[in-house]
Amino acid sequence: MAIIVTKPLKDRLKNDTFRSVNFTVSDKTTGDPIDLTGVSIRIQFRFRKKTGNVVKDMSIGSGITLTDATNGIFTIDKFTPITFEVDTYFYDAEITFTNGDIKTYVQGTFKVIQDTTN
Repeated sequence: MAIIVTKPLKDRLKNDTFRSVNFTVSDKTTGDPIDLTGVSIRIQFRFRKKTGNVVKDMSIGSGITLTDATNGIFTIDKFTPITFEVDTYFYDAEITFTNGDIKTYVQGTFKVIQDTTN
């Protein structure tokens, strides 16, 4: 069984670059990394609540990089600029394995804060 990590991301300033974020998926019992070879990963950022409007939809090769599959590491890539409305956003990482199993291992929130210079 894997650990479901709740990882609130740092607040981000509107119109700034969203810096990349690394995640490691590991087994809850042993602490060993879960092999992500051949998986697909999908992440959505949603406005104000878990069922809110999708403001960004990412997958491997389109906003997500499988950084080190055998060691369970993937990255949300940086992107510029953050054009989201000022508010709170929810996200999770849904992983589909080659055998068809779908599991969510990471979830969290972050805020977009109004910048002064825009």
